[in-house]
Amino acid sequence: MLSSTIITISSTNILIIWLCLELNLFSFIPLLLKDSLNNEIEASLFYFLAQTLGSTLFLLRNTILLATHILNRYYKIALIMSIIIKLGAAPCHHWYPMTIKIIRWVNCFILSGWQKLAPIFTIIYWTIPNTKKIVTLILLISSINAITGGIMGLNQVSLKKIIAYSSITHIGWILRRSTTNSPHLSIIYLSIYILIVMPLFISFKNMNSNKVHDLWYKQNTPKHITILTSIILISLAGLPPITDFIPKLLILSTLVNYSSALMVLLIAGSLINLFFYLNIRLNILTNNQQELTNNNKKISIIPINTAIALNLLRALFVVL
Repeated sequence: MLSSTIITISSTNILIIWLCLELNLFSFIPLLLKDSLNNEIEASLFYFLAQTLGSTLFLLRNTILLATHILNRYYKIALIMSIIIKLGAAPCHHWYPMTIKIIRWVNCFILSGWQKLAPIFTIIYWTIPNTKKIVTLILLISSINAITGGIMGLNQVSLKKIIAYSSITHIGWILRRSTTNSPHLSIIYLSIYILIVMPLFISFKNMNSNKVHDLWYKQNTPKHITILTSIILISLAGLPPITDFIPKLLILSTLVNYSSALMVLLIAGSLINLFFYLNIRLNILTNNQQELTNNNKKISIIPINTAIALNLLRALFVVL
């Protein structure tokens, strides 16, 4: 799995890239089947079918290259859509939340982080130079991802599905940067995202939490894990001045004189993400308050209403 991703990133031959993407697919499935549970088998089936569909479209793209000159101008569109399917990005995202919901936290991190490196590199460096139609298509997909990831994550109670839909929103930001003259910033954004979510998955694994309401009942969670989880959640939401806000600011700086409508859609998706991430953080804060009450410790903490007011002020700061 590691070698296939590295070869995909460094290869200049499109057939070698397809072969390594397939090798990456068949390397990850045994990890899903490690425990031989029914849920893991179902997840591996979802993953295999989605990746196979993307690979078929990828091969179709190579076939188009051998067709008439009239069809040659559409080969990049086929490439983009095949990578969108492999990424689990909207509007081809339905398999991704279903898969990530029923797999273990370790596999969640691999699917949300490492498995996105090869497709992202492919879509960035094989769609350059960008024509007007390609830029328009990528910007449209970017906007759909930002809004879909935000709206679909609102009514979720599964922590894994919330992170999955948040990942879809982040893909929107990454794809937006890939259309500029500095596509390497998309790689920087993805690298920062992977570094942020890795300790988050570790924290939820140690807390043995799969749903939002589980955070209400974890009375013995170590303080350092609680603090770390809160900071990571706020960072994923892109709240300034924490880490994930920096790549978002770089992308917004390129949108000021380009597309104000797209900028509004990206910010709206991030604000919706901020809402449900602050909801998770509020559960953790409530858990701490209950724990202190149960232990009869006379320690002054911020009341819940005050915490809500502070979070709303922070969200307002992002809008301004």
